[in-house]
Order: sequence, then structure tokens, then C-alpha cells
Amino acid sequence: MKFIIPIFIILILTTSLQINKEYISHQTTSNELLTLGKACSYNRDISYTKVQIYQSEIEAENTINKIMQFVSLPANFIVKASNVDNAAATILQTGNSLQRYILYNPKFINSVKVVTGNDFSGWSILAHEIGHHLSGHTLGSTSSSYKQELEADEFSGFVMYKMGATLVQSKSAINKFCDDKGSKTHPPKRLRLIAVEKGWNNAKNTSPNSAEIDGGTFDKNLVYKGTDVAMIFQSLKTGENEKQEIIGSNPILKYIVDEKKWLIIYNEPNGKLVKMDLFYIKSTDDGAIMKDQEGTMFEVINGVNKNGMLFCRLLNFSGEYFVYLSFEGLVRK
Repeated sequence: MKFIIPIFIILILTTSLQINKEYISHQTTSNELLTLGKACSYNRDISYTKVQIYQSEIEAENTINKIMQFVSLPANFIVKASNVDNAAATILQTGNSLQRYILYNPKFINSVKVVTGNDFSGWSILAHEIGHHLSGHTLGSTSSSYKQELEADEFSGFVMYKMGATLVQSKSAINKFCDDKGSKTHPPKRLRLIAVEKGWNNAKNTSPNSAEIDGGTFDKNLVYKGTDVAMIFQSLKTGENEKQEIIGSNPILKYIVDEKKWLIIYNEPNGKLVKMDLFYIKSTDDGAIMKDQEGTMFEVINGVNKNGMLFCRLLNFSGEYFVYLSFEGLVRK
């Protein structure tokens, strides 16, 4: 398959637009900066002592409620969108009282979902922060520790299995957004992945999950019909998607389990039929490296996500952007 797109293409997904609009429109009227107490962030050292909080989205609140149902505990903390770097479990002083909060940056959570190609990645971050609160990590000293972060990761893995995530999906946020070497507060990626897997396996060995999956097995009759095919450029520096161009329509995708192969057809704008046969080469943390019949290499995510999208990252492209093919509006046939 050949790509001759001479301009930089910017993606603004509908979900991203919605989240960013809500993030701006739900600011508190007082614009009061609140002072952090003990705070445990997701993937980097805390670089701030004061934060602004905003109204959280319904999806975030529903996710928190689902997580707490799986552990049979009340959600005795407040969930708010914020201008934090990523996400944090913290204690904030409001008036004369201290209150436990889970803060998250909607733009960051959305970018995690887009990059990993699944919703579980964003949910796993919220589960990680809940793990900090339930383990009492936001009490006591003001610094995080490797032990605390790994305990929160293990809790995240446990809950993700309960929610129906595969092991690959449960690890996907850490694989894409955490540092190989770690930092003074956060362990290296390798240790964090081990902790998530430990929690995931503990849940699997002790009780079934609601989705009745077993580590990401595929249905042998996996066929999808979609609406559009988009080409996406995502900045290497910021991780943000910057524009998209529709390059095709009416995609039909079939996954052949025994051969680990995707068969894809779609129509270009000029009516020409495009056929792609993606052949498995090797597994990755989030899916597989695959090659089409013309030798073009792709990293393909592990199946169609909840939003009906399959992302194929073009590996032959080099520059300041990740380049993706996004098959969208996919519905199981």
C-alpha cells in the first residue's frame, strides 16, 4: 500500500473534542487554587503543589463506581478533572477540612486511550489511583515509594481482570506511558508490568470476571463492517493527535484466528477498491507487528476497541509523527 500525503495531517477525534470542551467549560467559578497534601501521581514525580479542579466527566465517575463495586467498598473520595500532569491520588484542604481526591487530566486520559487503542488503558490509570487511596498511601510521608507504586499497579491489574480486560490491555498504559528506567518515585516499567500481571493473575485464579474472557482469546468468526478509513498523524513530542484525512470508506475487516491474519478491503474516494492482507510477524505489548502484501509494515492493536476502531501504525514512516491508519465505525457482523 502506498502513501503519498504531502501535508501534515491533524487528528481531532470526536471524543477528544468533547473532553477538551468539557475540561474548559467546567472550570470552577472561583478559580481557586487548592494546595496538595500527600499526592501519588501515575507515571512521574509531582511537579506542582497547587492545582485547579473542574467538574469530572460522567464516564470517569461511572468508571470509579464500577471499580468500587468490584472490590465491594464505598467510594469515599471525590473525583475531579484537573490540570495535573496525568492523574493523582491526593488529599486536598477545602475550607477547614481535608478530603481525599482522585484527580485526572482528561486530555491525558483521552490520549492514553487513543495511543493504546482501548478504553481499559484509561480505566487502569484510575484504578491505580484508587489503589493508592485504599492502601493508605496518601497518608503519612509526602514522598511516593516503589513499594507503594507497585501495590497500586497490582490493584489495577486485579481490577482490570474483573472488568474484562485482557492482560495486554491491562498493561497497555504502562507500556506506552511509563519510563523504562523509572525515577526516584516510580519503579522501572519492567517492575510495574510484573506487578500488573501479578494482580491480573490473582484475580483470574480466584474468581471469574464479568466479561468471561481468558486473556484475550479471539472469536474464530471475527468480521467487521465500518464507515471510514482515516490517516492520522500523532506528534512524537506531545503524544497528541493533530489532524486526520479520510482516505477511504466502507471498510470490511476479517480476522482469521488460526493464521493470525487480517483481510481488509475498502473504497478510496475515487471509487477504487483497496485490498490489504496483513500477515502476522511477531507480537508486541499492545498487539502485533504485521506486513501487508506489498511489504509495508504495521503495528496493529490487539483487536477492535470499544469505540469500533482498529488502529494500524505505519512502521516504515519516519519523521516527527506516528502515522496510523484508523478503521472506524466498525460493527461486528
